[in-house]
Amino acid sequence: MKFIIQRYRSHKHVYSQLKSSKLRIFCFSSFLFLLSLISILIWVSTSSEAQEGNTISGRLIDTLGTPISDIQLYLRQSKDPASRGKTDTADNSQRTVTDAKGRFVFSNIPHMAIEIQVNGKSKMGFEINVLSYEFGDIVLYPFRGWNYSELNFALDPGARMENIVITADIRKRPKLTTRVVYADGTPVTNSRLYVLRETRSLYRKGKGEGWLIQTTDSEGYFVDYLPVEHPPRYYITLAIEHHGLYAKASPFIMIDDVDIVLKLNGNPGPSTRPTKTHEERYYALEVFLEPPPMWVGNQTNGHAYKITKSQTIKDAMQQAETEGAYLLSINDEAEEKWLNRVYGTDSFWIGLSDAEEEGKWKWHSGEPVTYTNWQPYQPEKGNTETRDYVMTGYFVEWGWDVAGVNFGRAILEKPSMQFISQTDEN
Repeated sequence: MKFIIQRYRSHKHVYSQLKSSKLRIFCFSSFLFLLSLISILIWVSTSSEAQEGNTISGRLIDTLGTPISDIQLYLRQSKDPASRGKTDTADNSQRTVTDAKGRFVFSNIPHMAIEIQVNGKSKMGFEINVLSYEFGDIVLYPFRGWNYSELNFALDPGARMENIVITADIRKRPKLTTRVVYADGTPVTNSRLYVLRETRSLYRKGKGEGWLIQTTDSEGYFVDYLPVEHPPRYYITLAIEHHGLYAKASPFIMIDDVDIVLKLNGNPGPSTRPTKTHEERYYALEVFLEPPPMWVGNQTNGHAYKITKSQTIKDAMQQAETEGAYLLSINDEAEEKWLNRVYGTDSFWIGLSDAEEEGKWKWHSGEPVTYTNWQPYQPEKGNTETRDYVMTGYFVEWGWDVAGVNFGRAILEKPSMQFISQTDEN
Protein backbone atom coordinates (compact mmCIF):
# COMPACT_ATOMS: atom_id res chain seq x y z
CA MET A 1 0.00 0.00 0.00
CA LYS A 2 2.83 2.38 0.78
CA PHE A 3 4.46 1.64 -2.54
CA ILE A 4 1.30 2.48 -4.39
CA ILE A 5 0.96 5.80 -2.58
CA GLN A 6 4.55 6.71 -3.33
CA ARG A 7 4.08 5.81 -6.94
CA TYR A 8 0.98 7.98 -7.10
CA ARG A 9 2.85 10.86 -5.51
CA SER A 10 5.68 10.37 -7.97
CA HIS A 11 3.30 10.67 -10.97
CA LYS A 12 1.73 13.77 -9.53
CA HIS A 13 5.12 15.38 -9.03
CA VAL A 14 6.15 14.65 -12.62
CA TYR A 15 2.88 16.08 -13.94
CA SER A 16 3.37 19.22 -11.88
CA GLN A 17 6.87 19.68 -13.20
CA LEU A 18 5.72 19.07 -16.77
CA LYS A 19 2.93 21.60 -16.46
CA SER A 20 5.32 24.19 -15.03
CA SER A 21 7.78 23.58 -17.90
CA LYS A 22 5.09 24.10 -20.59
CA LEU A 23 4.03 27.31 -18.93
CA ARG A 24 7.59 28.62 -18.96
CA ILE A 25 8.00 27.71 -22.63
CA PHE A 26 4.70 29.41 -23.47
CA CYS A 27 5.67 32.57 -21.62
CA PHE A 28 9.09 32.67 -23.23
CA SER A 29 7.63 32.14 -26.73
CA SER A 30 5.05 34.84 -26.16
CA PHE A 31 7.76 37.22 -25.03
CA LEU A 32 9.81 36.53 -28.18
CA PHE A 33 6.74 37.01 -30.39
CA LEU A 34 5.87 40.35 -28.77
CA LEU A 35 9.48 41.48 -29.01
CA SER A 36 9.59 40.59 -32.74
CA LEU A 37 6.28 42.33 -33.37
CA ILE A 38 7.46 45.50 -31.64
CA SER A 39 10.71 45.43 -33.64
CA ILE A 40 8.81 45.10 -36.93
CA LEU A 41 6.48 47.96 -36.03
CA ILE A 42 9.40 50.17 -35.08
CA TRP A 43 11.21 49.31 -38.36
CA VAL A 44 8.13 49.96 -40.50
CA SER A 45 7.44 53.22 -38.70
CA THR A 46 11.04 54.36 -39.07
CA SER A 47 11.20 53.31 -42.73
CA SER A 48 7.89 55.01 -43.51
CA GLU A 49 8.94 58.22 -41.83
CA ALA A 50 12.26 58.13 -43.64
CA GLN A 51 10.68 57.51 -47.06
CA GLU A 52 8.05 60.15 -46.51
CA GLY A 53 10.90 62.59 -46.13
CA ASN A 54 12.37 61.81 -49.60
CA THR A 55 12.09 64.93 -51.75
CA ILE A 56 13.40 65.92 -55.18
CA SER A 57 13.10 69.45 -56.52
CA GLY A 58 14.76 71.65 -59.11
CA ARG A 59 14.37 73.62 -62.34
CA LEU A 60 14.09 72.87 -66.04
CA ILE A 61 15.88 75.42 -68.25
CA ASP A 62 17.03 75.74 -71.85
CA THR A 63 20.63 76.21 -73.01
CA LEU A 64 20.35 79.99 -72.44
CA GLY A 65 19.11 79.55 -68.86
CA THR A 66 15.49 80.47 -69.67
CA PRO A 67 12.91 78.50 -67.64
CA ILE A 68 10.82 75.95 -69.55
CA SER A 69 7.23 75.75 -68.29
CA ASP A 70 4.38 73.27 -68.78
CA ILE A 71 6.58 70.20 -69.19
CA GLN A 72 5.53 66.91 -67.59
CA LEU A 73 8.02 64.99 -65.48
CA TYR A 74 7.52 61.45 -64.20
CA LEU A 75 9.10 59.74 -61.23
CA ARG A 76 8.69 56.00 -60.83
CA GLN A 77 10.31 52.99 -59.32
CA SER A 78 13.34 52.03 -61.37
CA LYS A 79 12.97 48.77 -63.25
CA ASP A 80 15.39 45.92 -63.36
CA PRO A 81 17.30 46.26 -66.68
CA ALA A 82 16.18 42.74 -67.60
CA SER A 83 12.53 43.80 -67.41
CA ARG A 84 12.81 46.85 -69.67
CA GLY A 85 10.38 46.81 -72.55
CA LYS A 86 7.93 44.56 -70.71
CA THR A 87 4.41 45.75 -70.00
CA ASP A 88 3.84 46.80 -66.40
CA THR A 89 0.16 47.13 -65.56
CA ALA A 90 0.84 48.79 -62.19
CA ASP A 91 1.27 52.54 -62.50
CA ASN A 92 3.54 53.52 -59.61
CA SER A 93 4.56 56.87 -61.08
CA GLN A 94 4.35 60.33 -59.62
CA ARG A 95 3.76 63.21 -62.03
CA THR A 96 4.35 66.91 -61.90
CA VAL A 97 4.43 69.85 -64.33
CA THR A 98 7.00 72.64 -64.37
CA ASP A 99 5.61 76.04 -63.36
CA ALA A 100 6.20 79.43 -64.99
CA LYS A 101 9.73 79.53 -63.53
CA GLY A 102 10.51 76.00 -64.67
CA ARG A 103 10.37 74.64 -61.11
CA PHE A 104 9.24 71.15 -60.15
CA VAL A 105 8.89 69.22 -56.87
CA PHE A 106 8.42 65.54 -56.02
CA SER A 107 7.72 64.78 -52.36
CA ASN A 108 6.94 61.73 -50.21
CA ILE A 109 8.80 59.51 -52.65
CA PRO A 110 8.07 55.88 -51.71
CA HIS A 111 10.91 54.18 -53.62
CA MET A 112 14.64 54.00 -53.13
CA ALA A 113 15.61 53.14 -56.73
CA ILE A 114 14.28 56.01 -58.86
CA GLU A 115 13.75 56.60 -62.56
CA ILE A 116 12.99 60.18 -63.62
CA GLN A 117 11.62 60.90 -67.08
CA VAL A 118 10.92 64.10 -69.00
CA ASN A 119 8.13 64.05 -71.58
CA GLY A 120 9.60 65.93 -74.53
CA LYS A 121 6.25 66.40 -76.30
CA SER A 122 4.08 67.48 -73.39
CA LYS A 123 4.27 71.18 -74.30
CA MET A 124 1.93 71.84 -77.20
CA GLY A 125 3.82 72.86 -80.32
CA PHE A 126 7.30 72.24 -78.91
CA GLU A 127 9.81 69.44 -78.63
CA ILE A 128 12.53 69.26 -76.02
CA ASN A 129 15.56 67.02 -75.65
CA VAL A 130 17.19 66.83 -72.23
CA LEU A 131 20.94 67.41 -72.38
CA SER A 132 22.05 67.05 -68.76
CA TYR A 133 21.10 66.78 -65.07
CA GLU A 134 23.16 68.79 -62.59
CA PHE A 135 23.34 67.66 -58.95
CA GLY A 136 25.58 70.33 -57.46
CA ASP A 137 29.05 69.67 -58.86
CA ILE A 138 27.97 66.39 -60.47
CA VAL A 139 26.65 66.43 -64.06
CA LEU A 140 24.90 63.36 -65.46
CA TYR A 141 23.91 62.74 -69.06
CA PRO A 142 20.69 60.78 -69.48
CA PHE A 143 19.63 58.00 -71.79
CA ARG A 144 17.71 59.68 -74.62
CA GLY A 145 15.10 58.07 -76.85
CA TRP A 146 12.52 59.51 -79.20
CA ASN A 147 10.95 62.54 -77.45
CA TYR A 148 11.87 61.54 -73.92
CA SER A 149 14.83 61.05 -71.62
CA GLU A 150 15.34 59.02 -68.49
CA LEU A 151 17.82 58.92 -65.63
CA ASN A 152 18.16 56.22 -62.96
CA PHE A 153 19.57 56.70 -59.47
CA ALA A 154 18.96 55.71 -55.83
CA LEU A 155 17.97 57.67 -52.73
CA ASP A 156 18.98 57.07 -49.13
CA PRO A 157 16.08 57.08 -46.65
CA GLY A 158 15.09 60.62 -45.79
CA ALA A 159 17.18 62.15 -48.58
CA ARG A 160 16.32 65.62 -49.86
CA MET A 161 17.71 66.46 -53.29
CA GLU A 162 17.16 70.14 -54.00
CA ASN A 163 18.17 72.62 -56.69
CA ILE A 164 18.61 70.02 -59.42
CA VAL A 165 19.11 71.76 -62.76
CA ILE A 166 17.84 69.97 -65.88
CA THR A 167 19.11 71.58 -69.08
CA ALA A 168 17.27 70.88 -72.33
CA ASP A 169 17.21 71.96 -75.95
CA ILE A 170 13.73 73.24 -76.88
CA ARG A 171 12.54 73.74 -80.42
CA LYS A 172 9.28 74.83 -81.98
CA ARG A 173 7.59 71.99 -83.86
CA PRO A 174 6.19 72.84 -87.29
CA LYS A 175 2.39 73.06 -87.21
CA LEU A 176 0.36 71.45 -89.97
CA THR A 177 -3.10 73.04 -90.19
CA THR A 178 -5.51 71.20 -92.46
CA ARG A 179 -8.95 72.32 -93.51
CA VAL A 180 -11.27 69.69 -94.99
CA VAL A 181 -14.14 70.58 -97.32
CA TYR A 182 -16.58 68.65 -99.47
CA ALA A 183 -16.47 68.87 -103.27
CA ASP A 184 -18.87 71.82 -103.18
CA GLY A 185 -16.64 73.72 -100.73
CA THR A 186 -18.74 73.12 -97.60
CA PRO A 187 -16.49 72.58 -94.54
CA VAL A 188 -16.51 69.14 -92.91
CA THR A 189 -17.23 70.28 -89.36
CA ASN A 190 -17.04 68.43 -86.03
CA SER A 191 -16.38 65.14 -87.81
CA ARG A 192 -14.00 62.25 -87.32
CA LEU A 193 -11.53 61.60 -90.12
CA TYR A 194 -9.17 58.75 -90.92
CA VAL A 195 -5.76 60.21 -91.75
CA LEU A 196 -2.77 58.49 -93.32
CA ARG A 197 0.45 60.49 -93.11
CA GLU A 198 3.60 59.13 -94.71
CA THR A 199 7.11 60.50 -94.29
CA ARG A 200 9.58 59.55 -97.02
CA SER A 201 13.30 60.15 -96.97
CA LEU A 202 14.78 62.68 -99.36
CA TYR A 203 17.97 60.64 -99.64
CA ARG A 204 17.14 56.94 -99.53
CA LYS A 205 14.39 54.35 -99.90
CA GLY A 206 11.93 53.63 -97.16
CA LYS A 207 9.12 55.45 -95.43
CA GLY A 208 7.34 55.89 -92.12
CA GLU A 209 3.58 55.76 -91.71
CA GLY A 210 1.21 57.38 -89.25
CA TRP A 211 -2.32 56.01 -88.96
CA LEU A 212 -4.27 58.77 -87.22
CA ILE A 213 -7.82 59.64 -86.29
CA GLN A 214 -8.47 63.39 -86.24
CA THR A 215 -11.59 65.41 -85.44
CA THR A 216 -12.33 68.67 -87.23
CA ASP A 217 -13.50 71.75 -85.35
CA SER A 218 -16.54 73.94 -86.04
CA GLU A 219 -14.84 75.40 -89.13
CA GLY A 220 -13.47 72.18 -90.59
CA TYR A 221 -9.87 72.43 -89.29
CA PHE A 222 -7.61 69.98 -87.51
CA VAL A 223 -4.03 70.60 -86.34
CA ASP A 224 -1.02 68.34 -86.05
CA TYR A 225 2.55 69.03 -84.93
CA LEU A 226 5.36 67.24 -86.72
CA PRO A 227 8.87 66.32 -85.54
CA VAL A 228 11.66 68.87 -85.78
CA GLU A 229 14.16 68.15 -88.57
CA HIS A 230 17.02 70.57 -89.31
CA PRO A 231 17.94 70.31 -92.09
CA PRO A 232 14.80 68.55 -93.38
CA ARG A 233 15.35 64.91 -94.28
CA TYR A 234 11.82 63.90 -95.26
CA TYR A 235 8.92 64.92 -97.42
CA ILE A 236 5.34 64.25 -96.43
CA THR A 237 2.31 62.84 -98.19
CA LEU A 238 -1.14 63.04 -96.63
CA ALA A 239 -4.52 61.44 -97.38
CA ILE A 240 -7.85 61.44 -95.52
CA GLU A 241 -11.07 59.45 -95.63
CA HIS A 242 -14.54 60.47 -94.40
CA HIS A 243 -17.62 58.31 -94.95
CA GLY A 244 -16.15 56.74 -98.09
CA LEU A 245 -14.94 60.06 -99.55
CA TYR A 246 -11.22 60.72 -100.09
CA ALA A 247 -8.78 63.59 -100.50
CA LYS A 248 -4.99 63.86 -100.64
CA ALA A 249 -2.35 66.58 -100.66
CA SER A 250 0.58 67.00 -102.99
CA PRO A 251 3.89 65.99 -101.34
CA PHE A 252 5.43 68.77 -99.26
CA ILE A 253 8.40 69.44 -96.97
CA MET A 254 7.83 70.72 -93.42
CA ILE A 255 10.30 73.44 -92.48
CA ASP A 256 7.92 76.03 -91.03
CA ASP A 257 4.18 75.96 -90.40
CA VAL A 258 2.07 74.76 -93.33
CA ASP A 259 -1.62 75.39 -94.06
CA ILE A 260 -3.41 73.17 -96.58
CA VAL A 261 -6.98 72.63 -97.79
CA LEU A 262 -8.14 69.14 -98.75
CA LYS A 263 -11.23 68.80 -100.93
CA LEU A 264 -13.06 65.48 -100.73
CA ASN A 265 -14.03 63.75 -103.97
CA GLY A 266 -17.75 64.04 -103.29
CA ASN A 267 -20.50 65.66 -101.25
CA PRO A 268 -22.23 64.39 -98.10
CA GLY A 269 -24.89 61.74 -98.58
CA PRO A 270 -27.13 59.76 -96.23
CA SER A 271 -25.24 58.93 -93.05
CA THR A 272 -24.44 55.22 -93.07
CA ARG A 273 -22.47 53.07 -90.72
CA PRO A 274 -19.06 52.21 -92.24
CA THR A 275 -18.82 48.63 -93.50
CA LYS A 276 -14.99 48.55 -93.46
CA THR A 277 -12.83 47.84 -90.45
CA HIS A 278 -10.21 50.34 -89.26
CA GLU A 279 -7.48 48.28 -90.90
CA GLU A 280 -9.33 48.08 -94.22
CA ARG A 281 -9.93 51.84 -94.25
CA TYR A 282 -6.25 52.58 -93.76
CA TYR A 283 -5.23 50.12 -96.46
CA ALA A 284 -7.73 51.84 -98.78
CA LEU A 285 -6.01 55.14 -97.95
CA GLU A 286 -2.63 53.64 -98.86
CA VAL A 287 -4.00 52.62 -102.24
CA PHE A 288 -5.52 56.07 -102.76
CA LEU A 289 -2.27 57.79 -101.81
CA GLU A 290 0.08 55.80 -104.00
CA PRO A 291 0.49 56.48 -107.73
CA PRO A 292 -0.63 53.67 -110.09
CA PRO A 293 2.09 50.99 -110.17
CA MET A 294 3.95 50.33 -113.43
CA TRP A 295 5.67 47.26 -114.85
CA VAL A 296 9.44 47.25 -114.32
CA GLY A 297 11.63 45.15 -116.60
CA ASN A 298 14.62 43.04 -115.58
CA GLN A 299 16.87 42.88 -118.63
CA THR A 300 18.88 40.00 -117.13
CA ASN A 301 16.05 37.46 -117.33
CA GLY A 302 13.61 39.32 -119.56
CA HIS A 303 10.84 39.26 -116.93
CA ALA A 304 8.65 42.18 -115.82
CA TYR A 305 7.44 42.94 -112.28
CA LYS A 306 4.80 45.14 -110.69
CA ILE A 307 3.68 45.73 -107.13
CA THR A 308 -0.02 45.69 -106.24
CA LYS A 309 -2.10 47.63 -103.78
CA SER A 310 -2.62 46.29 -100.25
CA GLN A 311 -5.07 43.41 -100.48
CA THR A 312 -5.61 39.78 -99.50
CA ILE A 313 -3.49 37.07 -101.07
CA LYS A 314 -6.56 35.71 -102.86
CA ASP A 315 -7.29 39.12 -104.41
CA ALA A 316 -3.64 39.43 -105.46
CA MET A 317 -3.83 36.05 -107.24
CA GLN A 318 -7.00 37.12 -108.99
CA GLN A 319 -5.35 40.35 -110.14
CA ALA A 320 -2.36 38.40 -111.45
CA GLU A 321 -4.58 36.12 -113.53
CA THR A 322 -6.53 39.14 -114.86
CA GLU A 323 -3.28 40.79 -116.01
CA GLY A 324 -1.85 37.62 -117.56
CA ALA A 325 0.76 37.28 -114.82
CA TYR A 326 1.42 35.26 -111.68
CA LEU A 327 2.62 36.00 -108.16
CA LEU A 328 6.38 36.41 -107.97
CA SER A 329 8.66 33.38 -108.30
CA ILE A 330 12.22 33.89 -107.07
CA ASN A 331 14.50 31.43 -108.79
CA ASP A 332 17.97 32.47 -107.61
CA GLU A 333 19.83 34.90 -105.35
CA ALA A 334 20.68 37.23 -108.23
CA GLU A 335 16.99 37.77 -108.97
CA GLU A 336 16.25 38.44 -105.30
CA LYS A 337 19.07 40.99 -105.07
CA TRP A 338 17.68 42.77 -108.15
CA LEU A 339 14.24 42.91 -106.48
CA ASN A 340 15.85 44.37 -103.37
CA ARG A 341 17.47 47.17 -105.38
CA VAL A 342 14.19 48.00 -107.14
CA TYR A 343 11.60 47.60 -104.37
CA GLY A 344 13.61 48.26 -101.23
CA THR A 345 12.96 46.79 -97.81
CA ASP A 346 9.17 46.42 -97.71
CA SER A 347 7.50 43.04 -97.26
CA PHE A 348 5.52 41.57 -100.16
CA TRP A 349 3.44 38.51 -100.92
CA ILE A 350 5.23 36.11 -103.25
CA GLY A 351 3.87 33.12 -105.09
CA LEU A 352 5.15 30.36 -102.80
CA SER A 353 2.41 28.36 -101.08
CA ASP A 354 1.54 24.97 -99.59
CA ALA A 355 -2.23 25.59 -99.72
CA GLU A 356 -2.84 22.53 -101.92
CA GLU A 357 -0.89 20.09 -99.76
CA GLU A 358 0.42 20.96 -96.31
CA GLY A 359 4.22 21.10 -96.27
CA LYS A 360 4.61 20.76 -100.05
CA TRP A 361 5.65 24.17 -101.38
CA LYS A 362 4.79 25.24 -104.93
CA TRP A 363 5.18 28.40 -106.96
CA HIS A 364 2.03 30.08 -108.28
CA SER A 365 3.63 30.00 -111.74
CA GLY A 366 4.02 26.21 -111.61
CA GLU A 367 7.82 26.44 -111.84
CA PRO A 368 9.87 23.97 -109.79
CA VAL A 369 11.19 25.26 -106.44
CA THR A 370 14.95 25.49 -107.05
CA TYR A 371 15.80 28.31 -104.63
CA THR A 372 14.55 29.35 -101.17
CA ASN A 373 15.66 31.91 -98.61
CA TRP A 374 13.75 31.09 -95.43
CA GLN A 375 14.20 33.01 -92.21
CA PRO A 376 15.63 31.00 -89.29
CA TYR A 377 13.18 28.34 -88.05
CA GLN A 378 10.97 28.84 -91.11
CA PRO A 379 8.88 27.40 -92.58
CA GLU A 380 8.45 24.89 -89.74
CA LYS A 381 7.96 27.51 -87.03
CA GLY A 382 5.13 29.45 -88.65
CA ASN A 383 3.55 26.92 -90.99
CA THR A 384 0.03 25.83 -90.02
CA GLU A 385 -3.10 24.90 -91.92
CA THR A 386 -4.18 28.57 -91.78
CA ARG A 387 -0.76 30.01 -92.68
CA ASP A 388 -0.08 28.79 -96.20
CA TYR A 389 1.39 31.82 -97.97
CA VAL A 390 4.80 33.48 -97.92
CA MET A 391 6.00 37.07 -97.62
CA THR A 392 9.48 38.44 -98.14
CA GLY A 393 11.30 40.16 -95.33
CA TYR A 394 13.80 42.72 -96.63
CA PHE A 395 14.76 40.64 -99.68
CA VAL A 396 17.92 38.53 -99.21
CA GLU A 397 18.84 39.89 -95.78
CA TRP A 398 15.87 38.82 -93.63
CA GLY A 399 14.60 35.90 -95.66
CA TRP A 400 11.07 34.61 -96.22
CA ASP A 401 8.33 34.19 -93.66
CA VAL A 402 5.13 32.15 -93.54
CA ALA A 403 2.80 35.08 -93.10
CA GLY A 404 -0.17 35.31 -90.76
CA VAL A 405 -1.35 38.76 -91.86
CA ASN A 406 -4.58 39.42 -93.73
CA PHE A 407 -3.51 42.29 -95.97
CA GLY A 408 -0.36 43.18 -97.83
CA ARG A 409 1.10 44.18 -101.16
CA ALA A 410 2.19 41.55 -103.65
CA ILE A 411 4.62 41.50 -106.55
CA LEU A 412 3.31 40.25 -109.88
CA GLU A 413 5.59 38.76 -112.52
CA LYS A 414 5.28 38.24 -116.26
CA PRO A 415 7.45 35.60 -117.92
CA SER A 416 8.55 37.70 -120.89
CA MET A 417 8.88 41.35 -121.75
CA GLN A 418 9.97 43.12 -124.91
CA PHE A 419 12.66 45.73 -124.24
CA ILE A 420 13.43 48.48 -126.74
CA SER A 421 17.13 49.29 -127.05
CA GLN A 422 18.67 52.34 -128.70
CA THR A 423 19.63 50.14 -131.66
CA ASP A 424 16.00 49.07 -132.11
CA GLU A 425 14.84 52.67 -131.96
CA ASN A 426 17.29 53.66 -134.68
